[in-house]
Amino acid sequence: MAAESTPDSGNTTIEETSEDGDTATEETTGGDDTTTEDTTGNNGKSISPRLKAARFIAGLFWASPKGLQRRCAATIITGNTLVTSAVCAKSDYPSSKYGQGGWKIITDTVERYSQEPPKSVTTYTVKDIKIDECSNFAIIQIDGNISFGGDLLPLFISSHEIKQEAIMYTYRTSDPSGNSFMSLTQGTADTCDQFLPGYADAKFLCTQPVNGQSVTTDYLGGDPIIGFSTQPDGPLAVLVGVTGLYYSTLEKAQMAGVNDPTAFRFNAMAAAQVEKIASVAKVDAKSLVSGGELS
Repeated sequence: MAAESTPDSGNTTIEETSEDGDTATEETTGGDDTTTEDTTGNNGKSISPRLKAARFIAGLFWASPKGLQRRCAATIITGNTLVTSAVCAKSDYPSSKYGQGGWKIITDTVERYSQEPPKSVTTYTVKDIKIDECSNFAIIQIDGNISFGGDLLPLFISSHEIKQEAIMYTYRTSDPSGNSFMSLTQGTADTCDQFLPGYADAKFLCTQPVNGQSVTTDYLGGDPIIGFSTQPDGPLAVLVGVTGLYYSTLEKAQMAGVNDPTAFRFNAMAAAQVEKIASVAKVDAKSLVSGGELS
């Protein structure tokens, strides 16, 4: 399993990304500058060492006659099974913009963060996607198996209760440069319920930025939220959830059409999906989870 260190402080870029991919950015200083690794993908941008080290993150791409277009991140759970958000995995938008095609997965190269990687890059064909719009969760099954080792490792799912004080982390995969590792905390139940009534019954994880830090993840969600599970040999990175959409007011939450980086975000909880993931992967559900308490 991949072990991550705690996040460093660096420059943070606040990004709002529209459905058609247009972005607006604003840079805010969060401490010492983060030095980016001299590793580039086809998009010509430096890849953050945090993202390069996250061996469980893959890229979900739409393949059409126009080439490969990145949609979202996908998290590797088993050799043939990955997860992302339901919004990411719906094909209506990419097919209307880029033409008829199908989904592909890119894993162990920096091209998994490229917006338009070359056609020569190695891909896995998506065999099936099970989409649960109610929980904004999607389970991806690929044709073939990912070989683990080196730059590729799966991620266990946290089965432990997420305490209010638990610190979690997510990645910014829509722009691979800079400080890509961000910390999150849970919102209080009363406050979160005002934004999205019944969120707990729907198995959503309500998160908000740590004070003074903006969350800069993909507008569509799909990025992994991880915690650190206590183990005899040290902390283990585990999947807590998959990022969803931002909400800032009750009215906007009901419209589900806002990207506010200072607001609450409702994310799919991975633990609620373990049995479904195991069914797709054809493995014992117990083999997918880590029961250690989150540190």
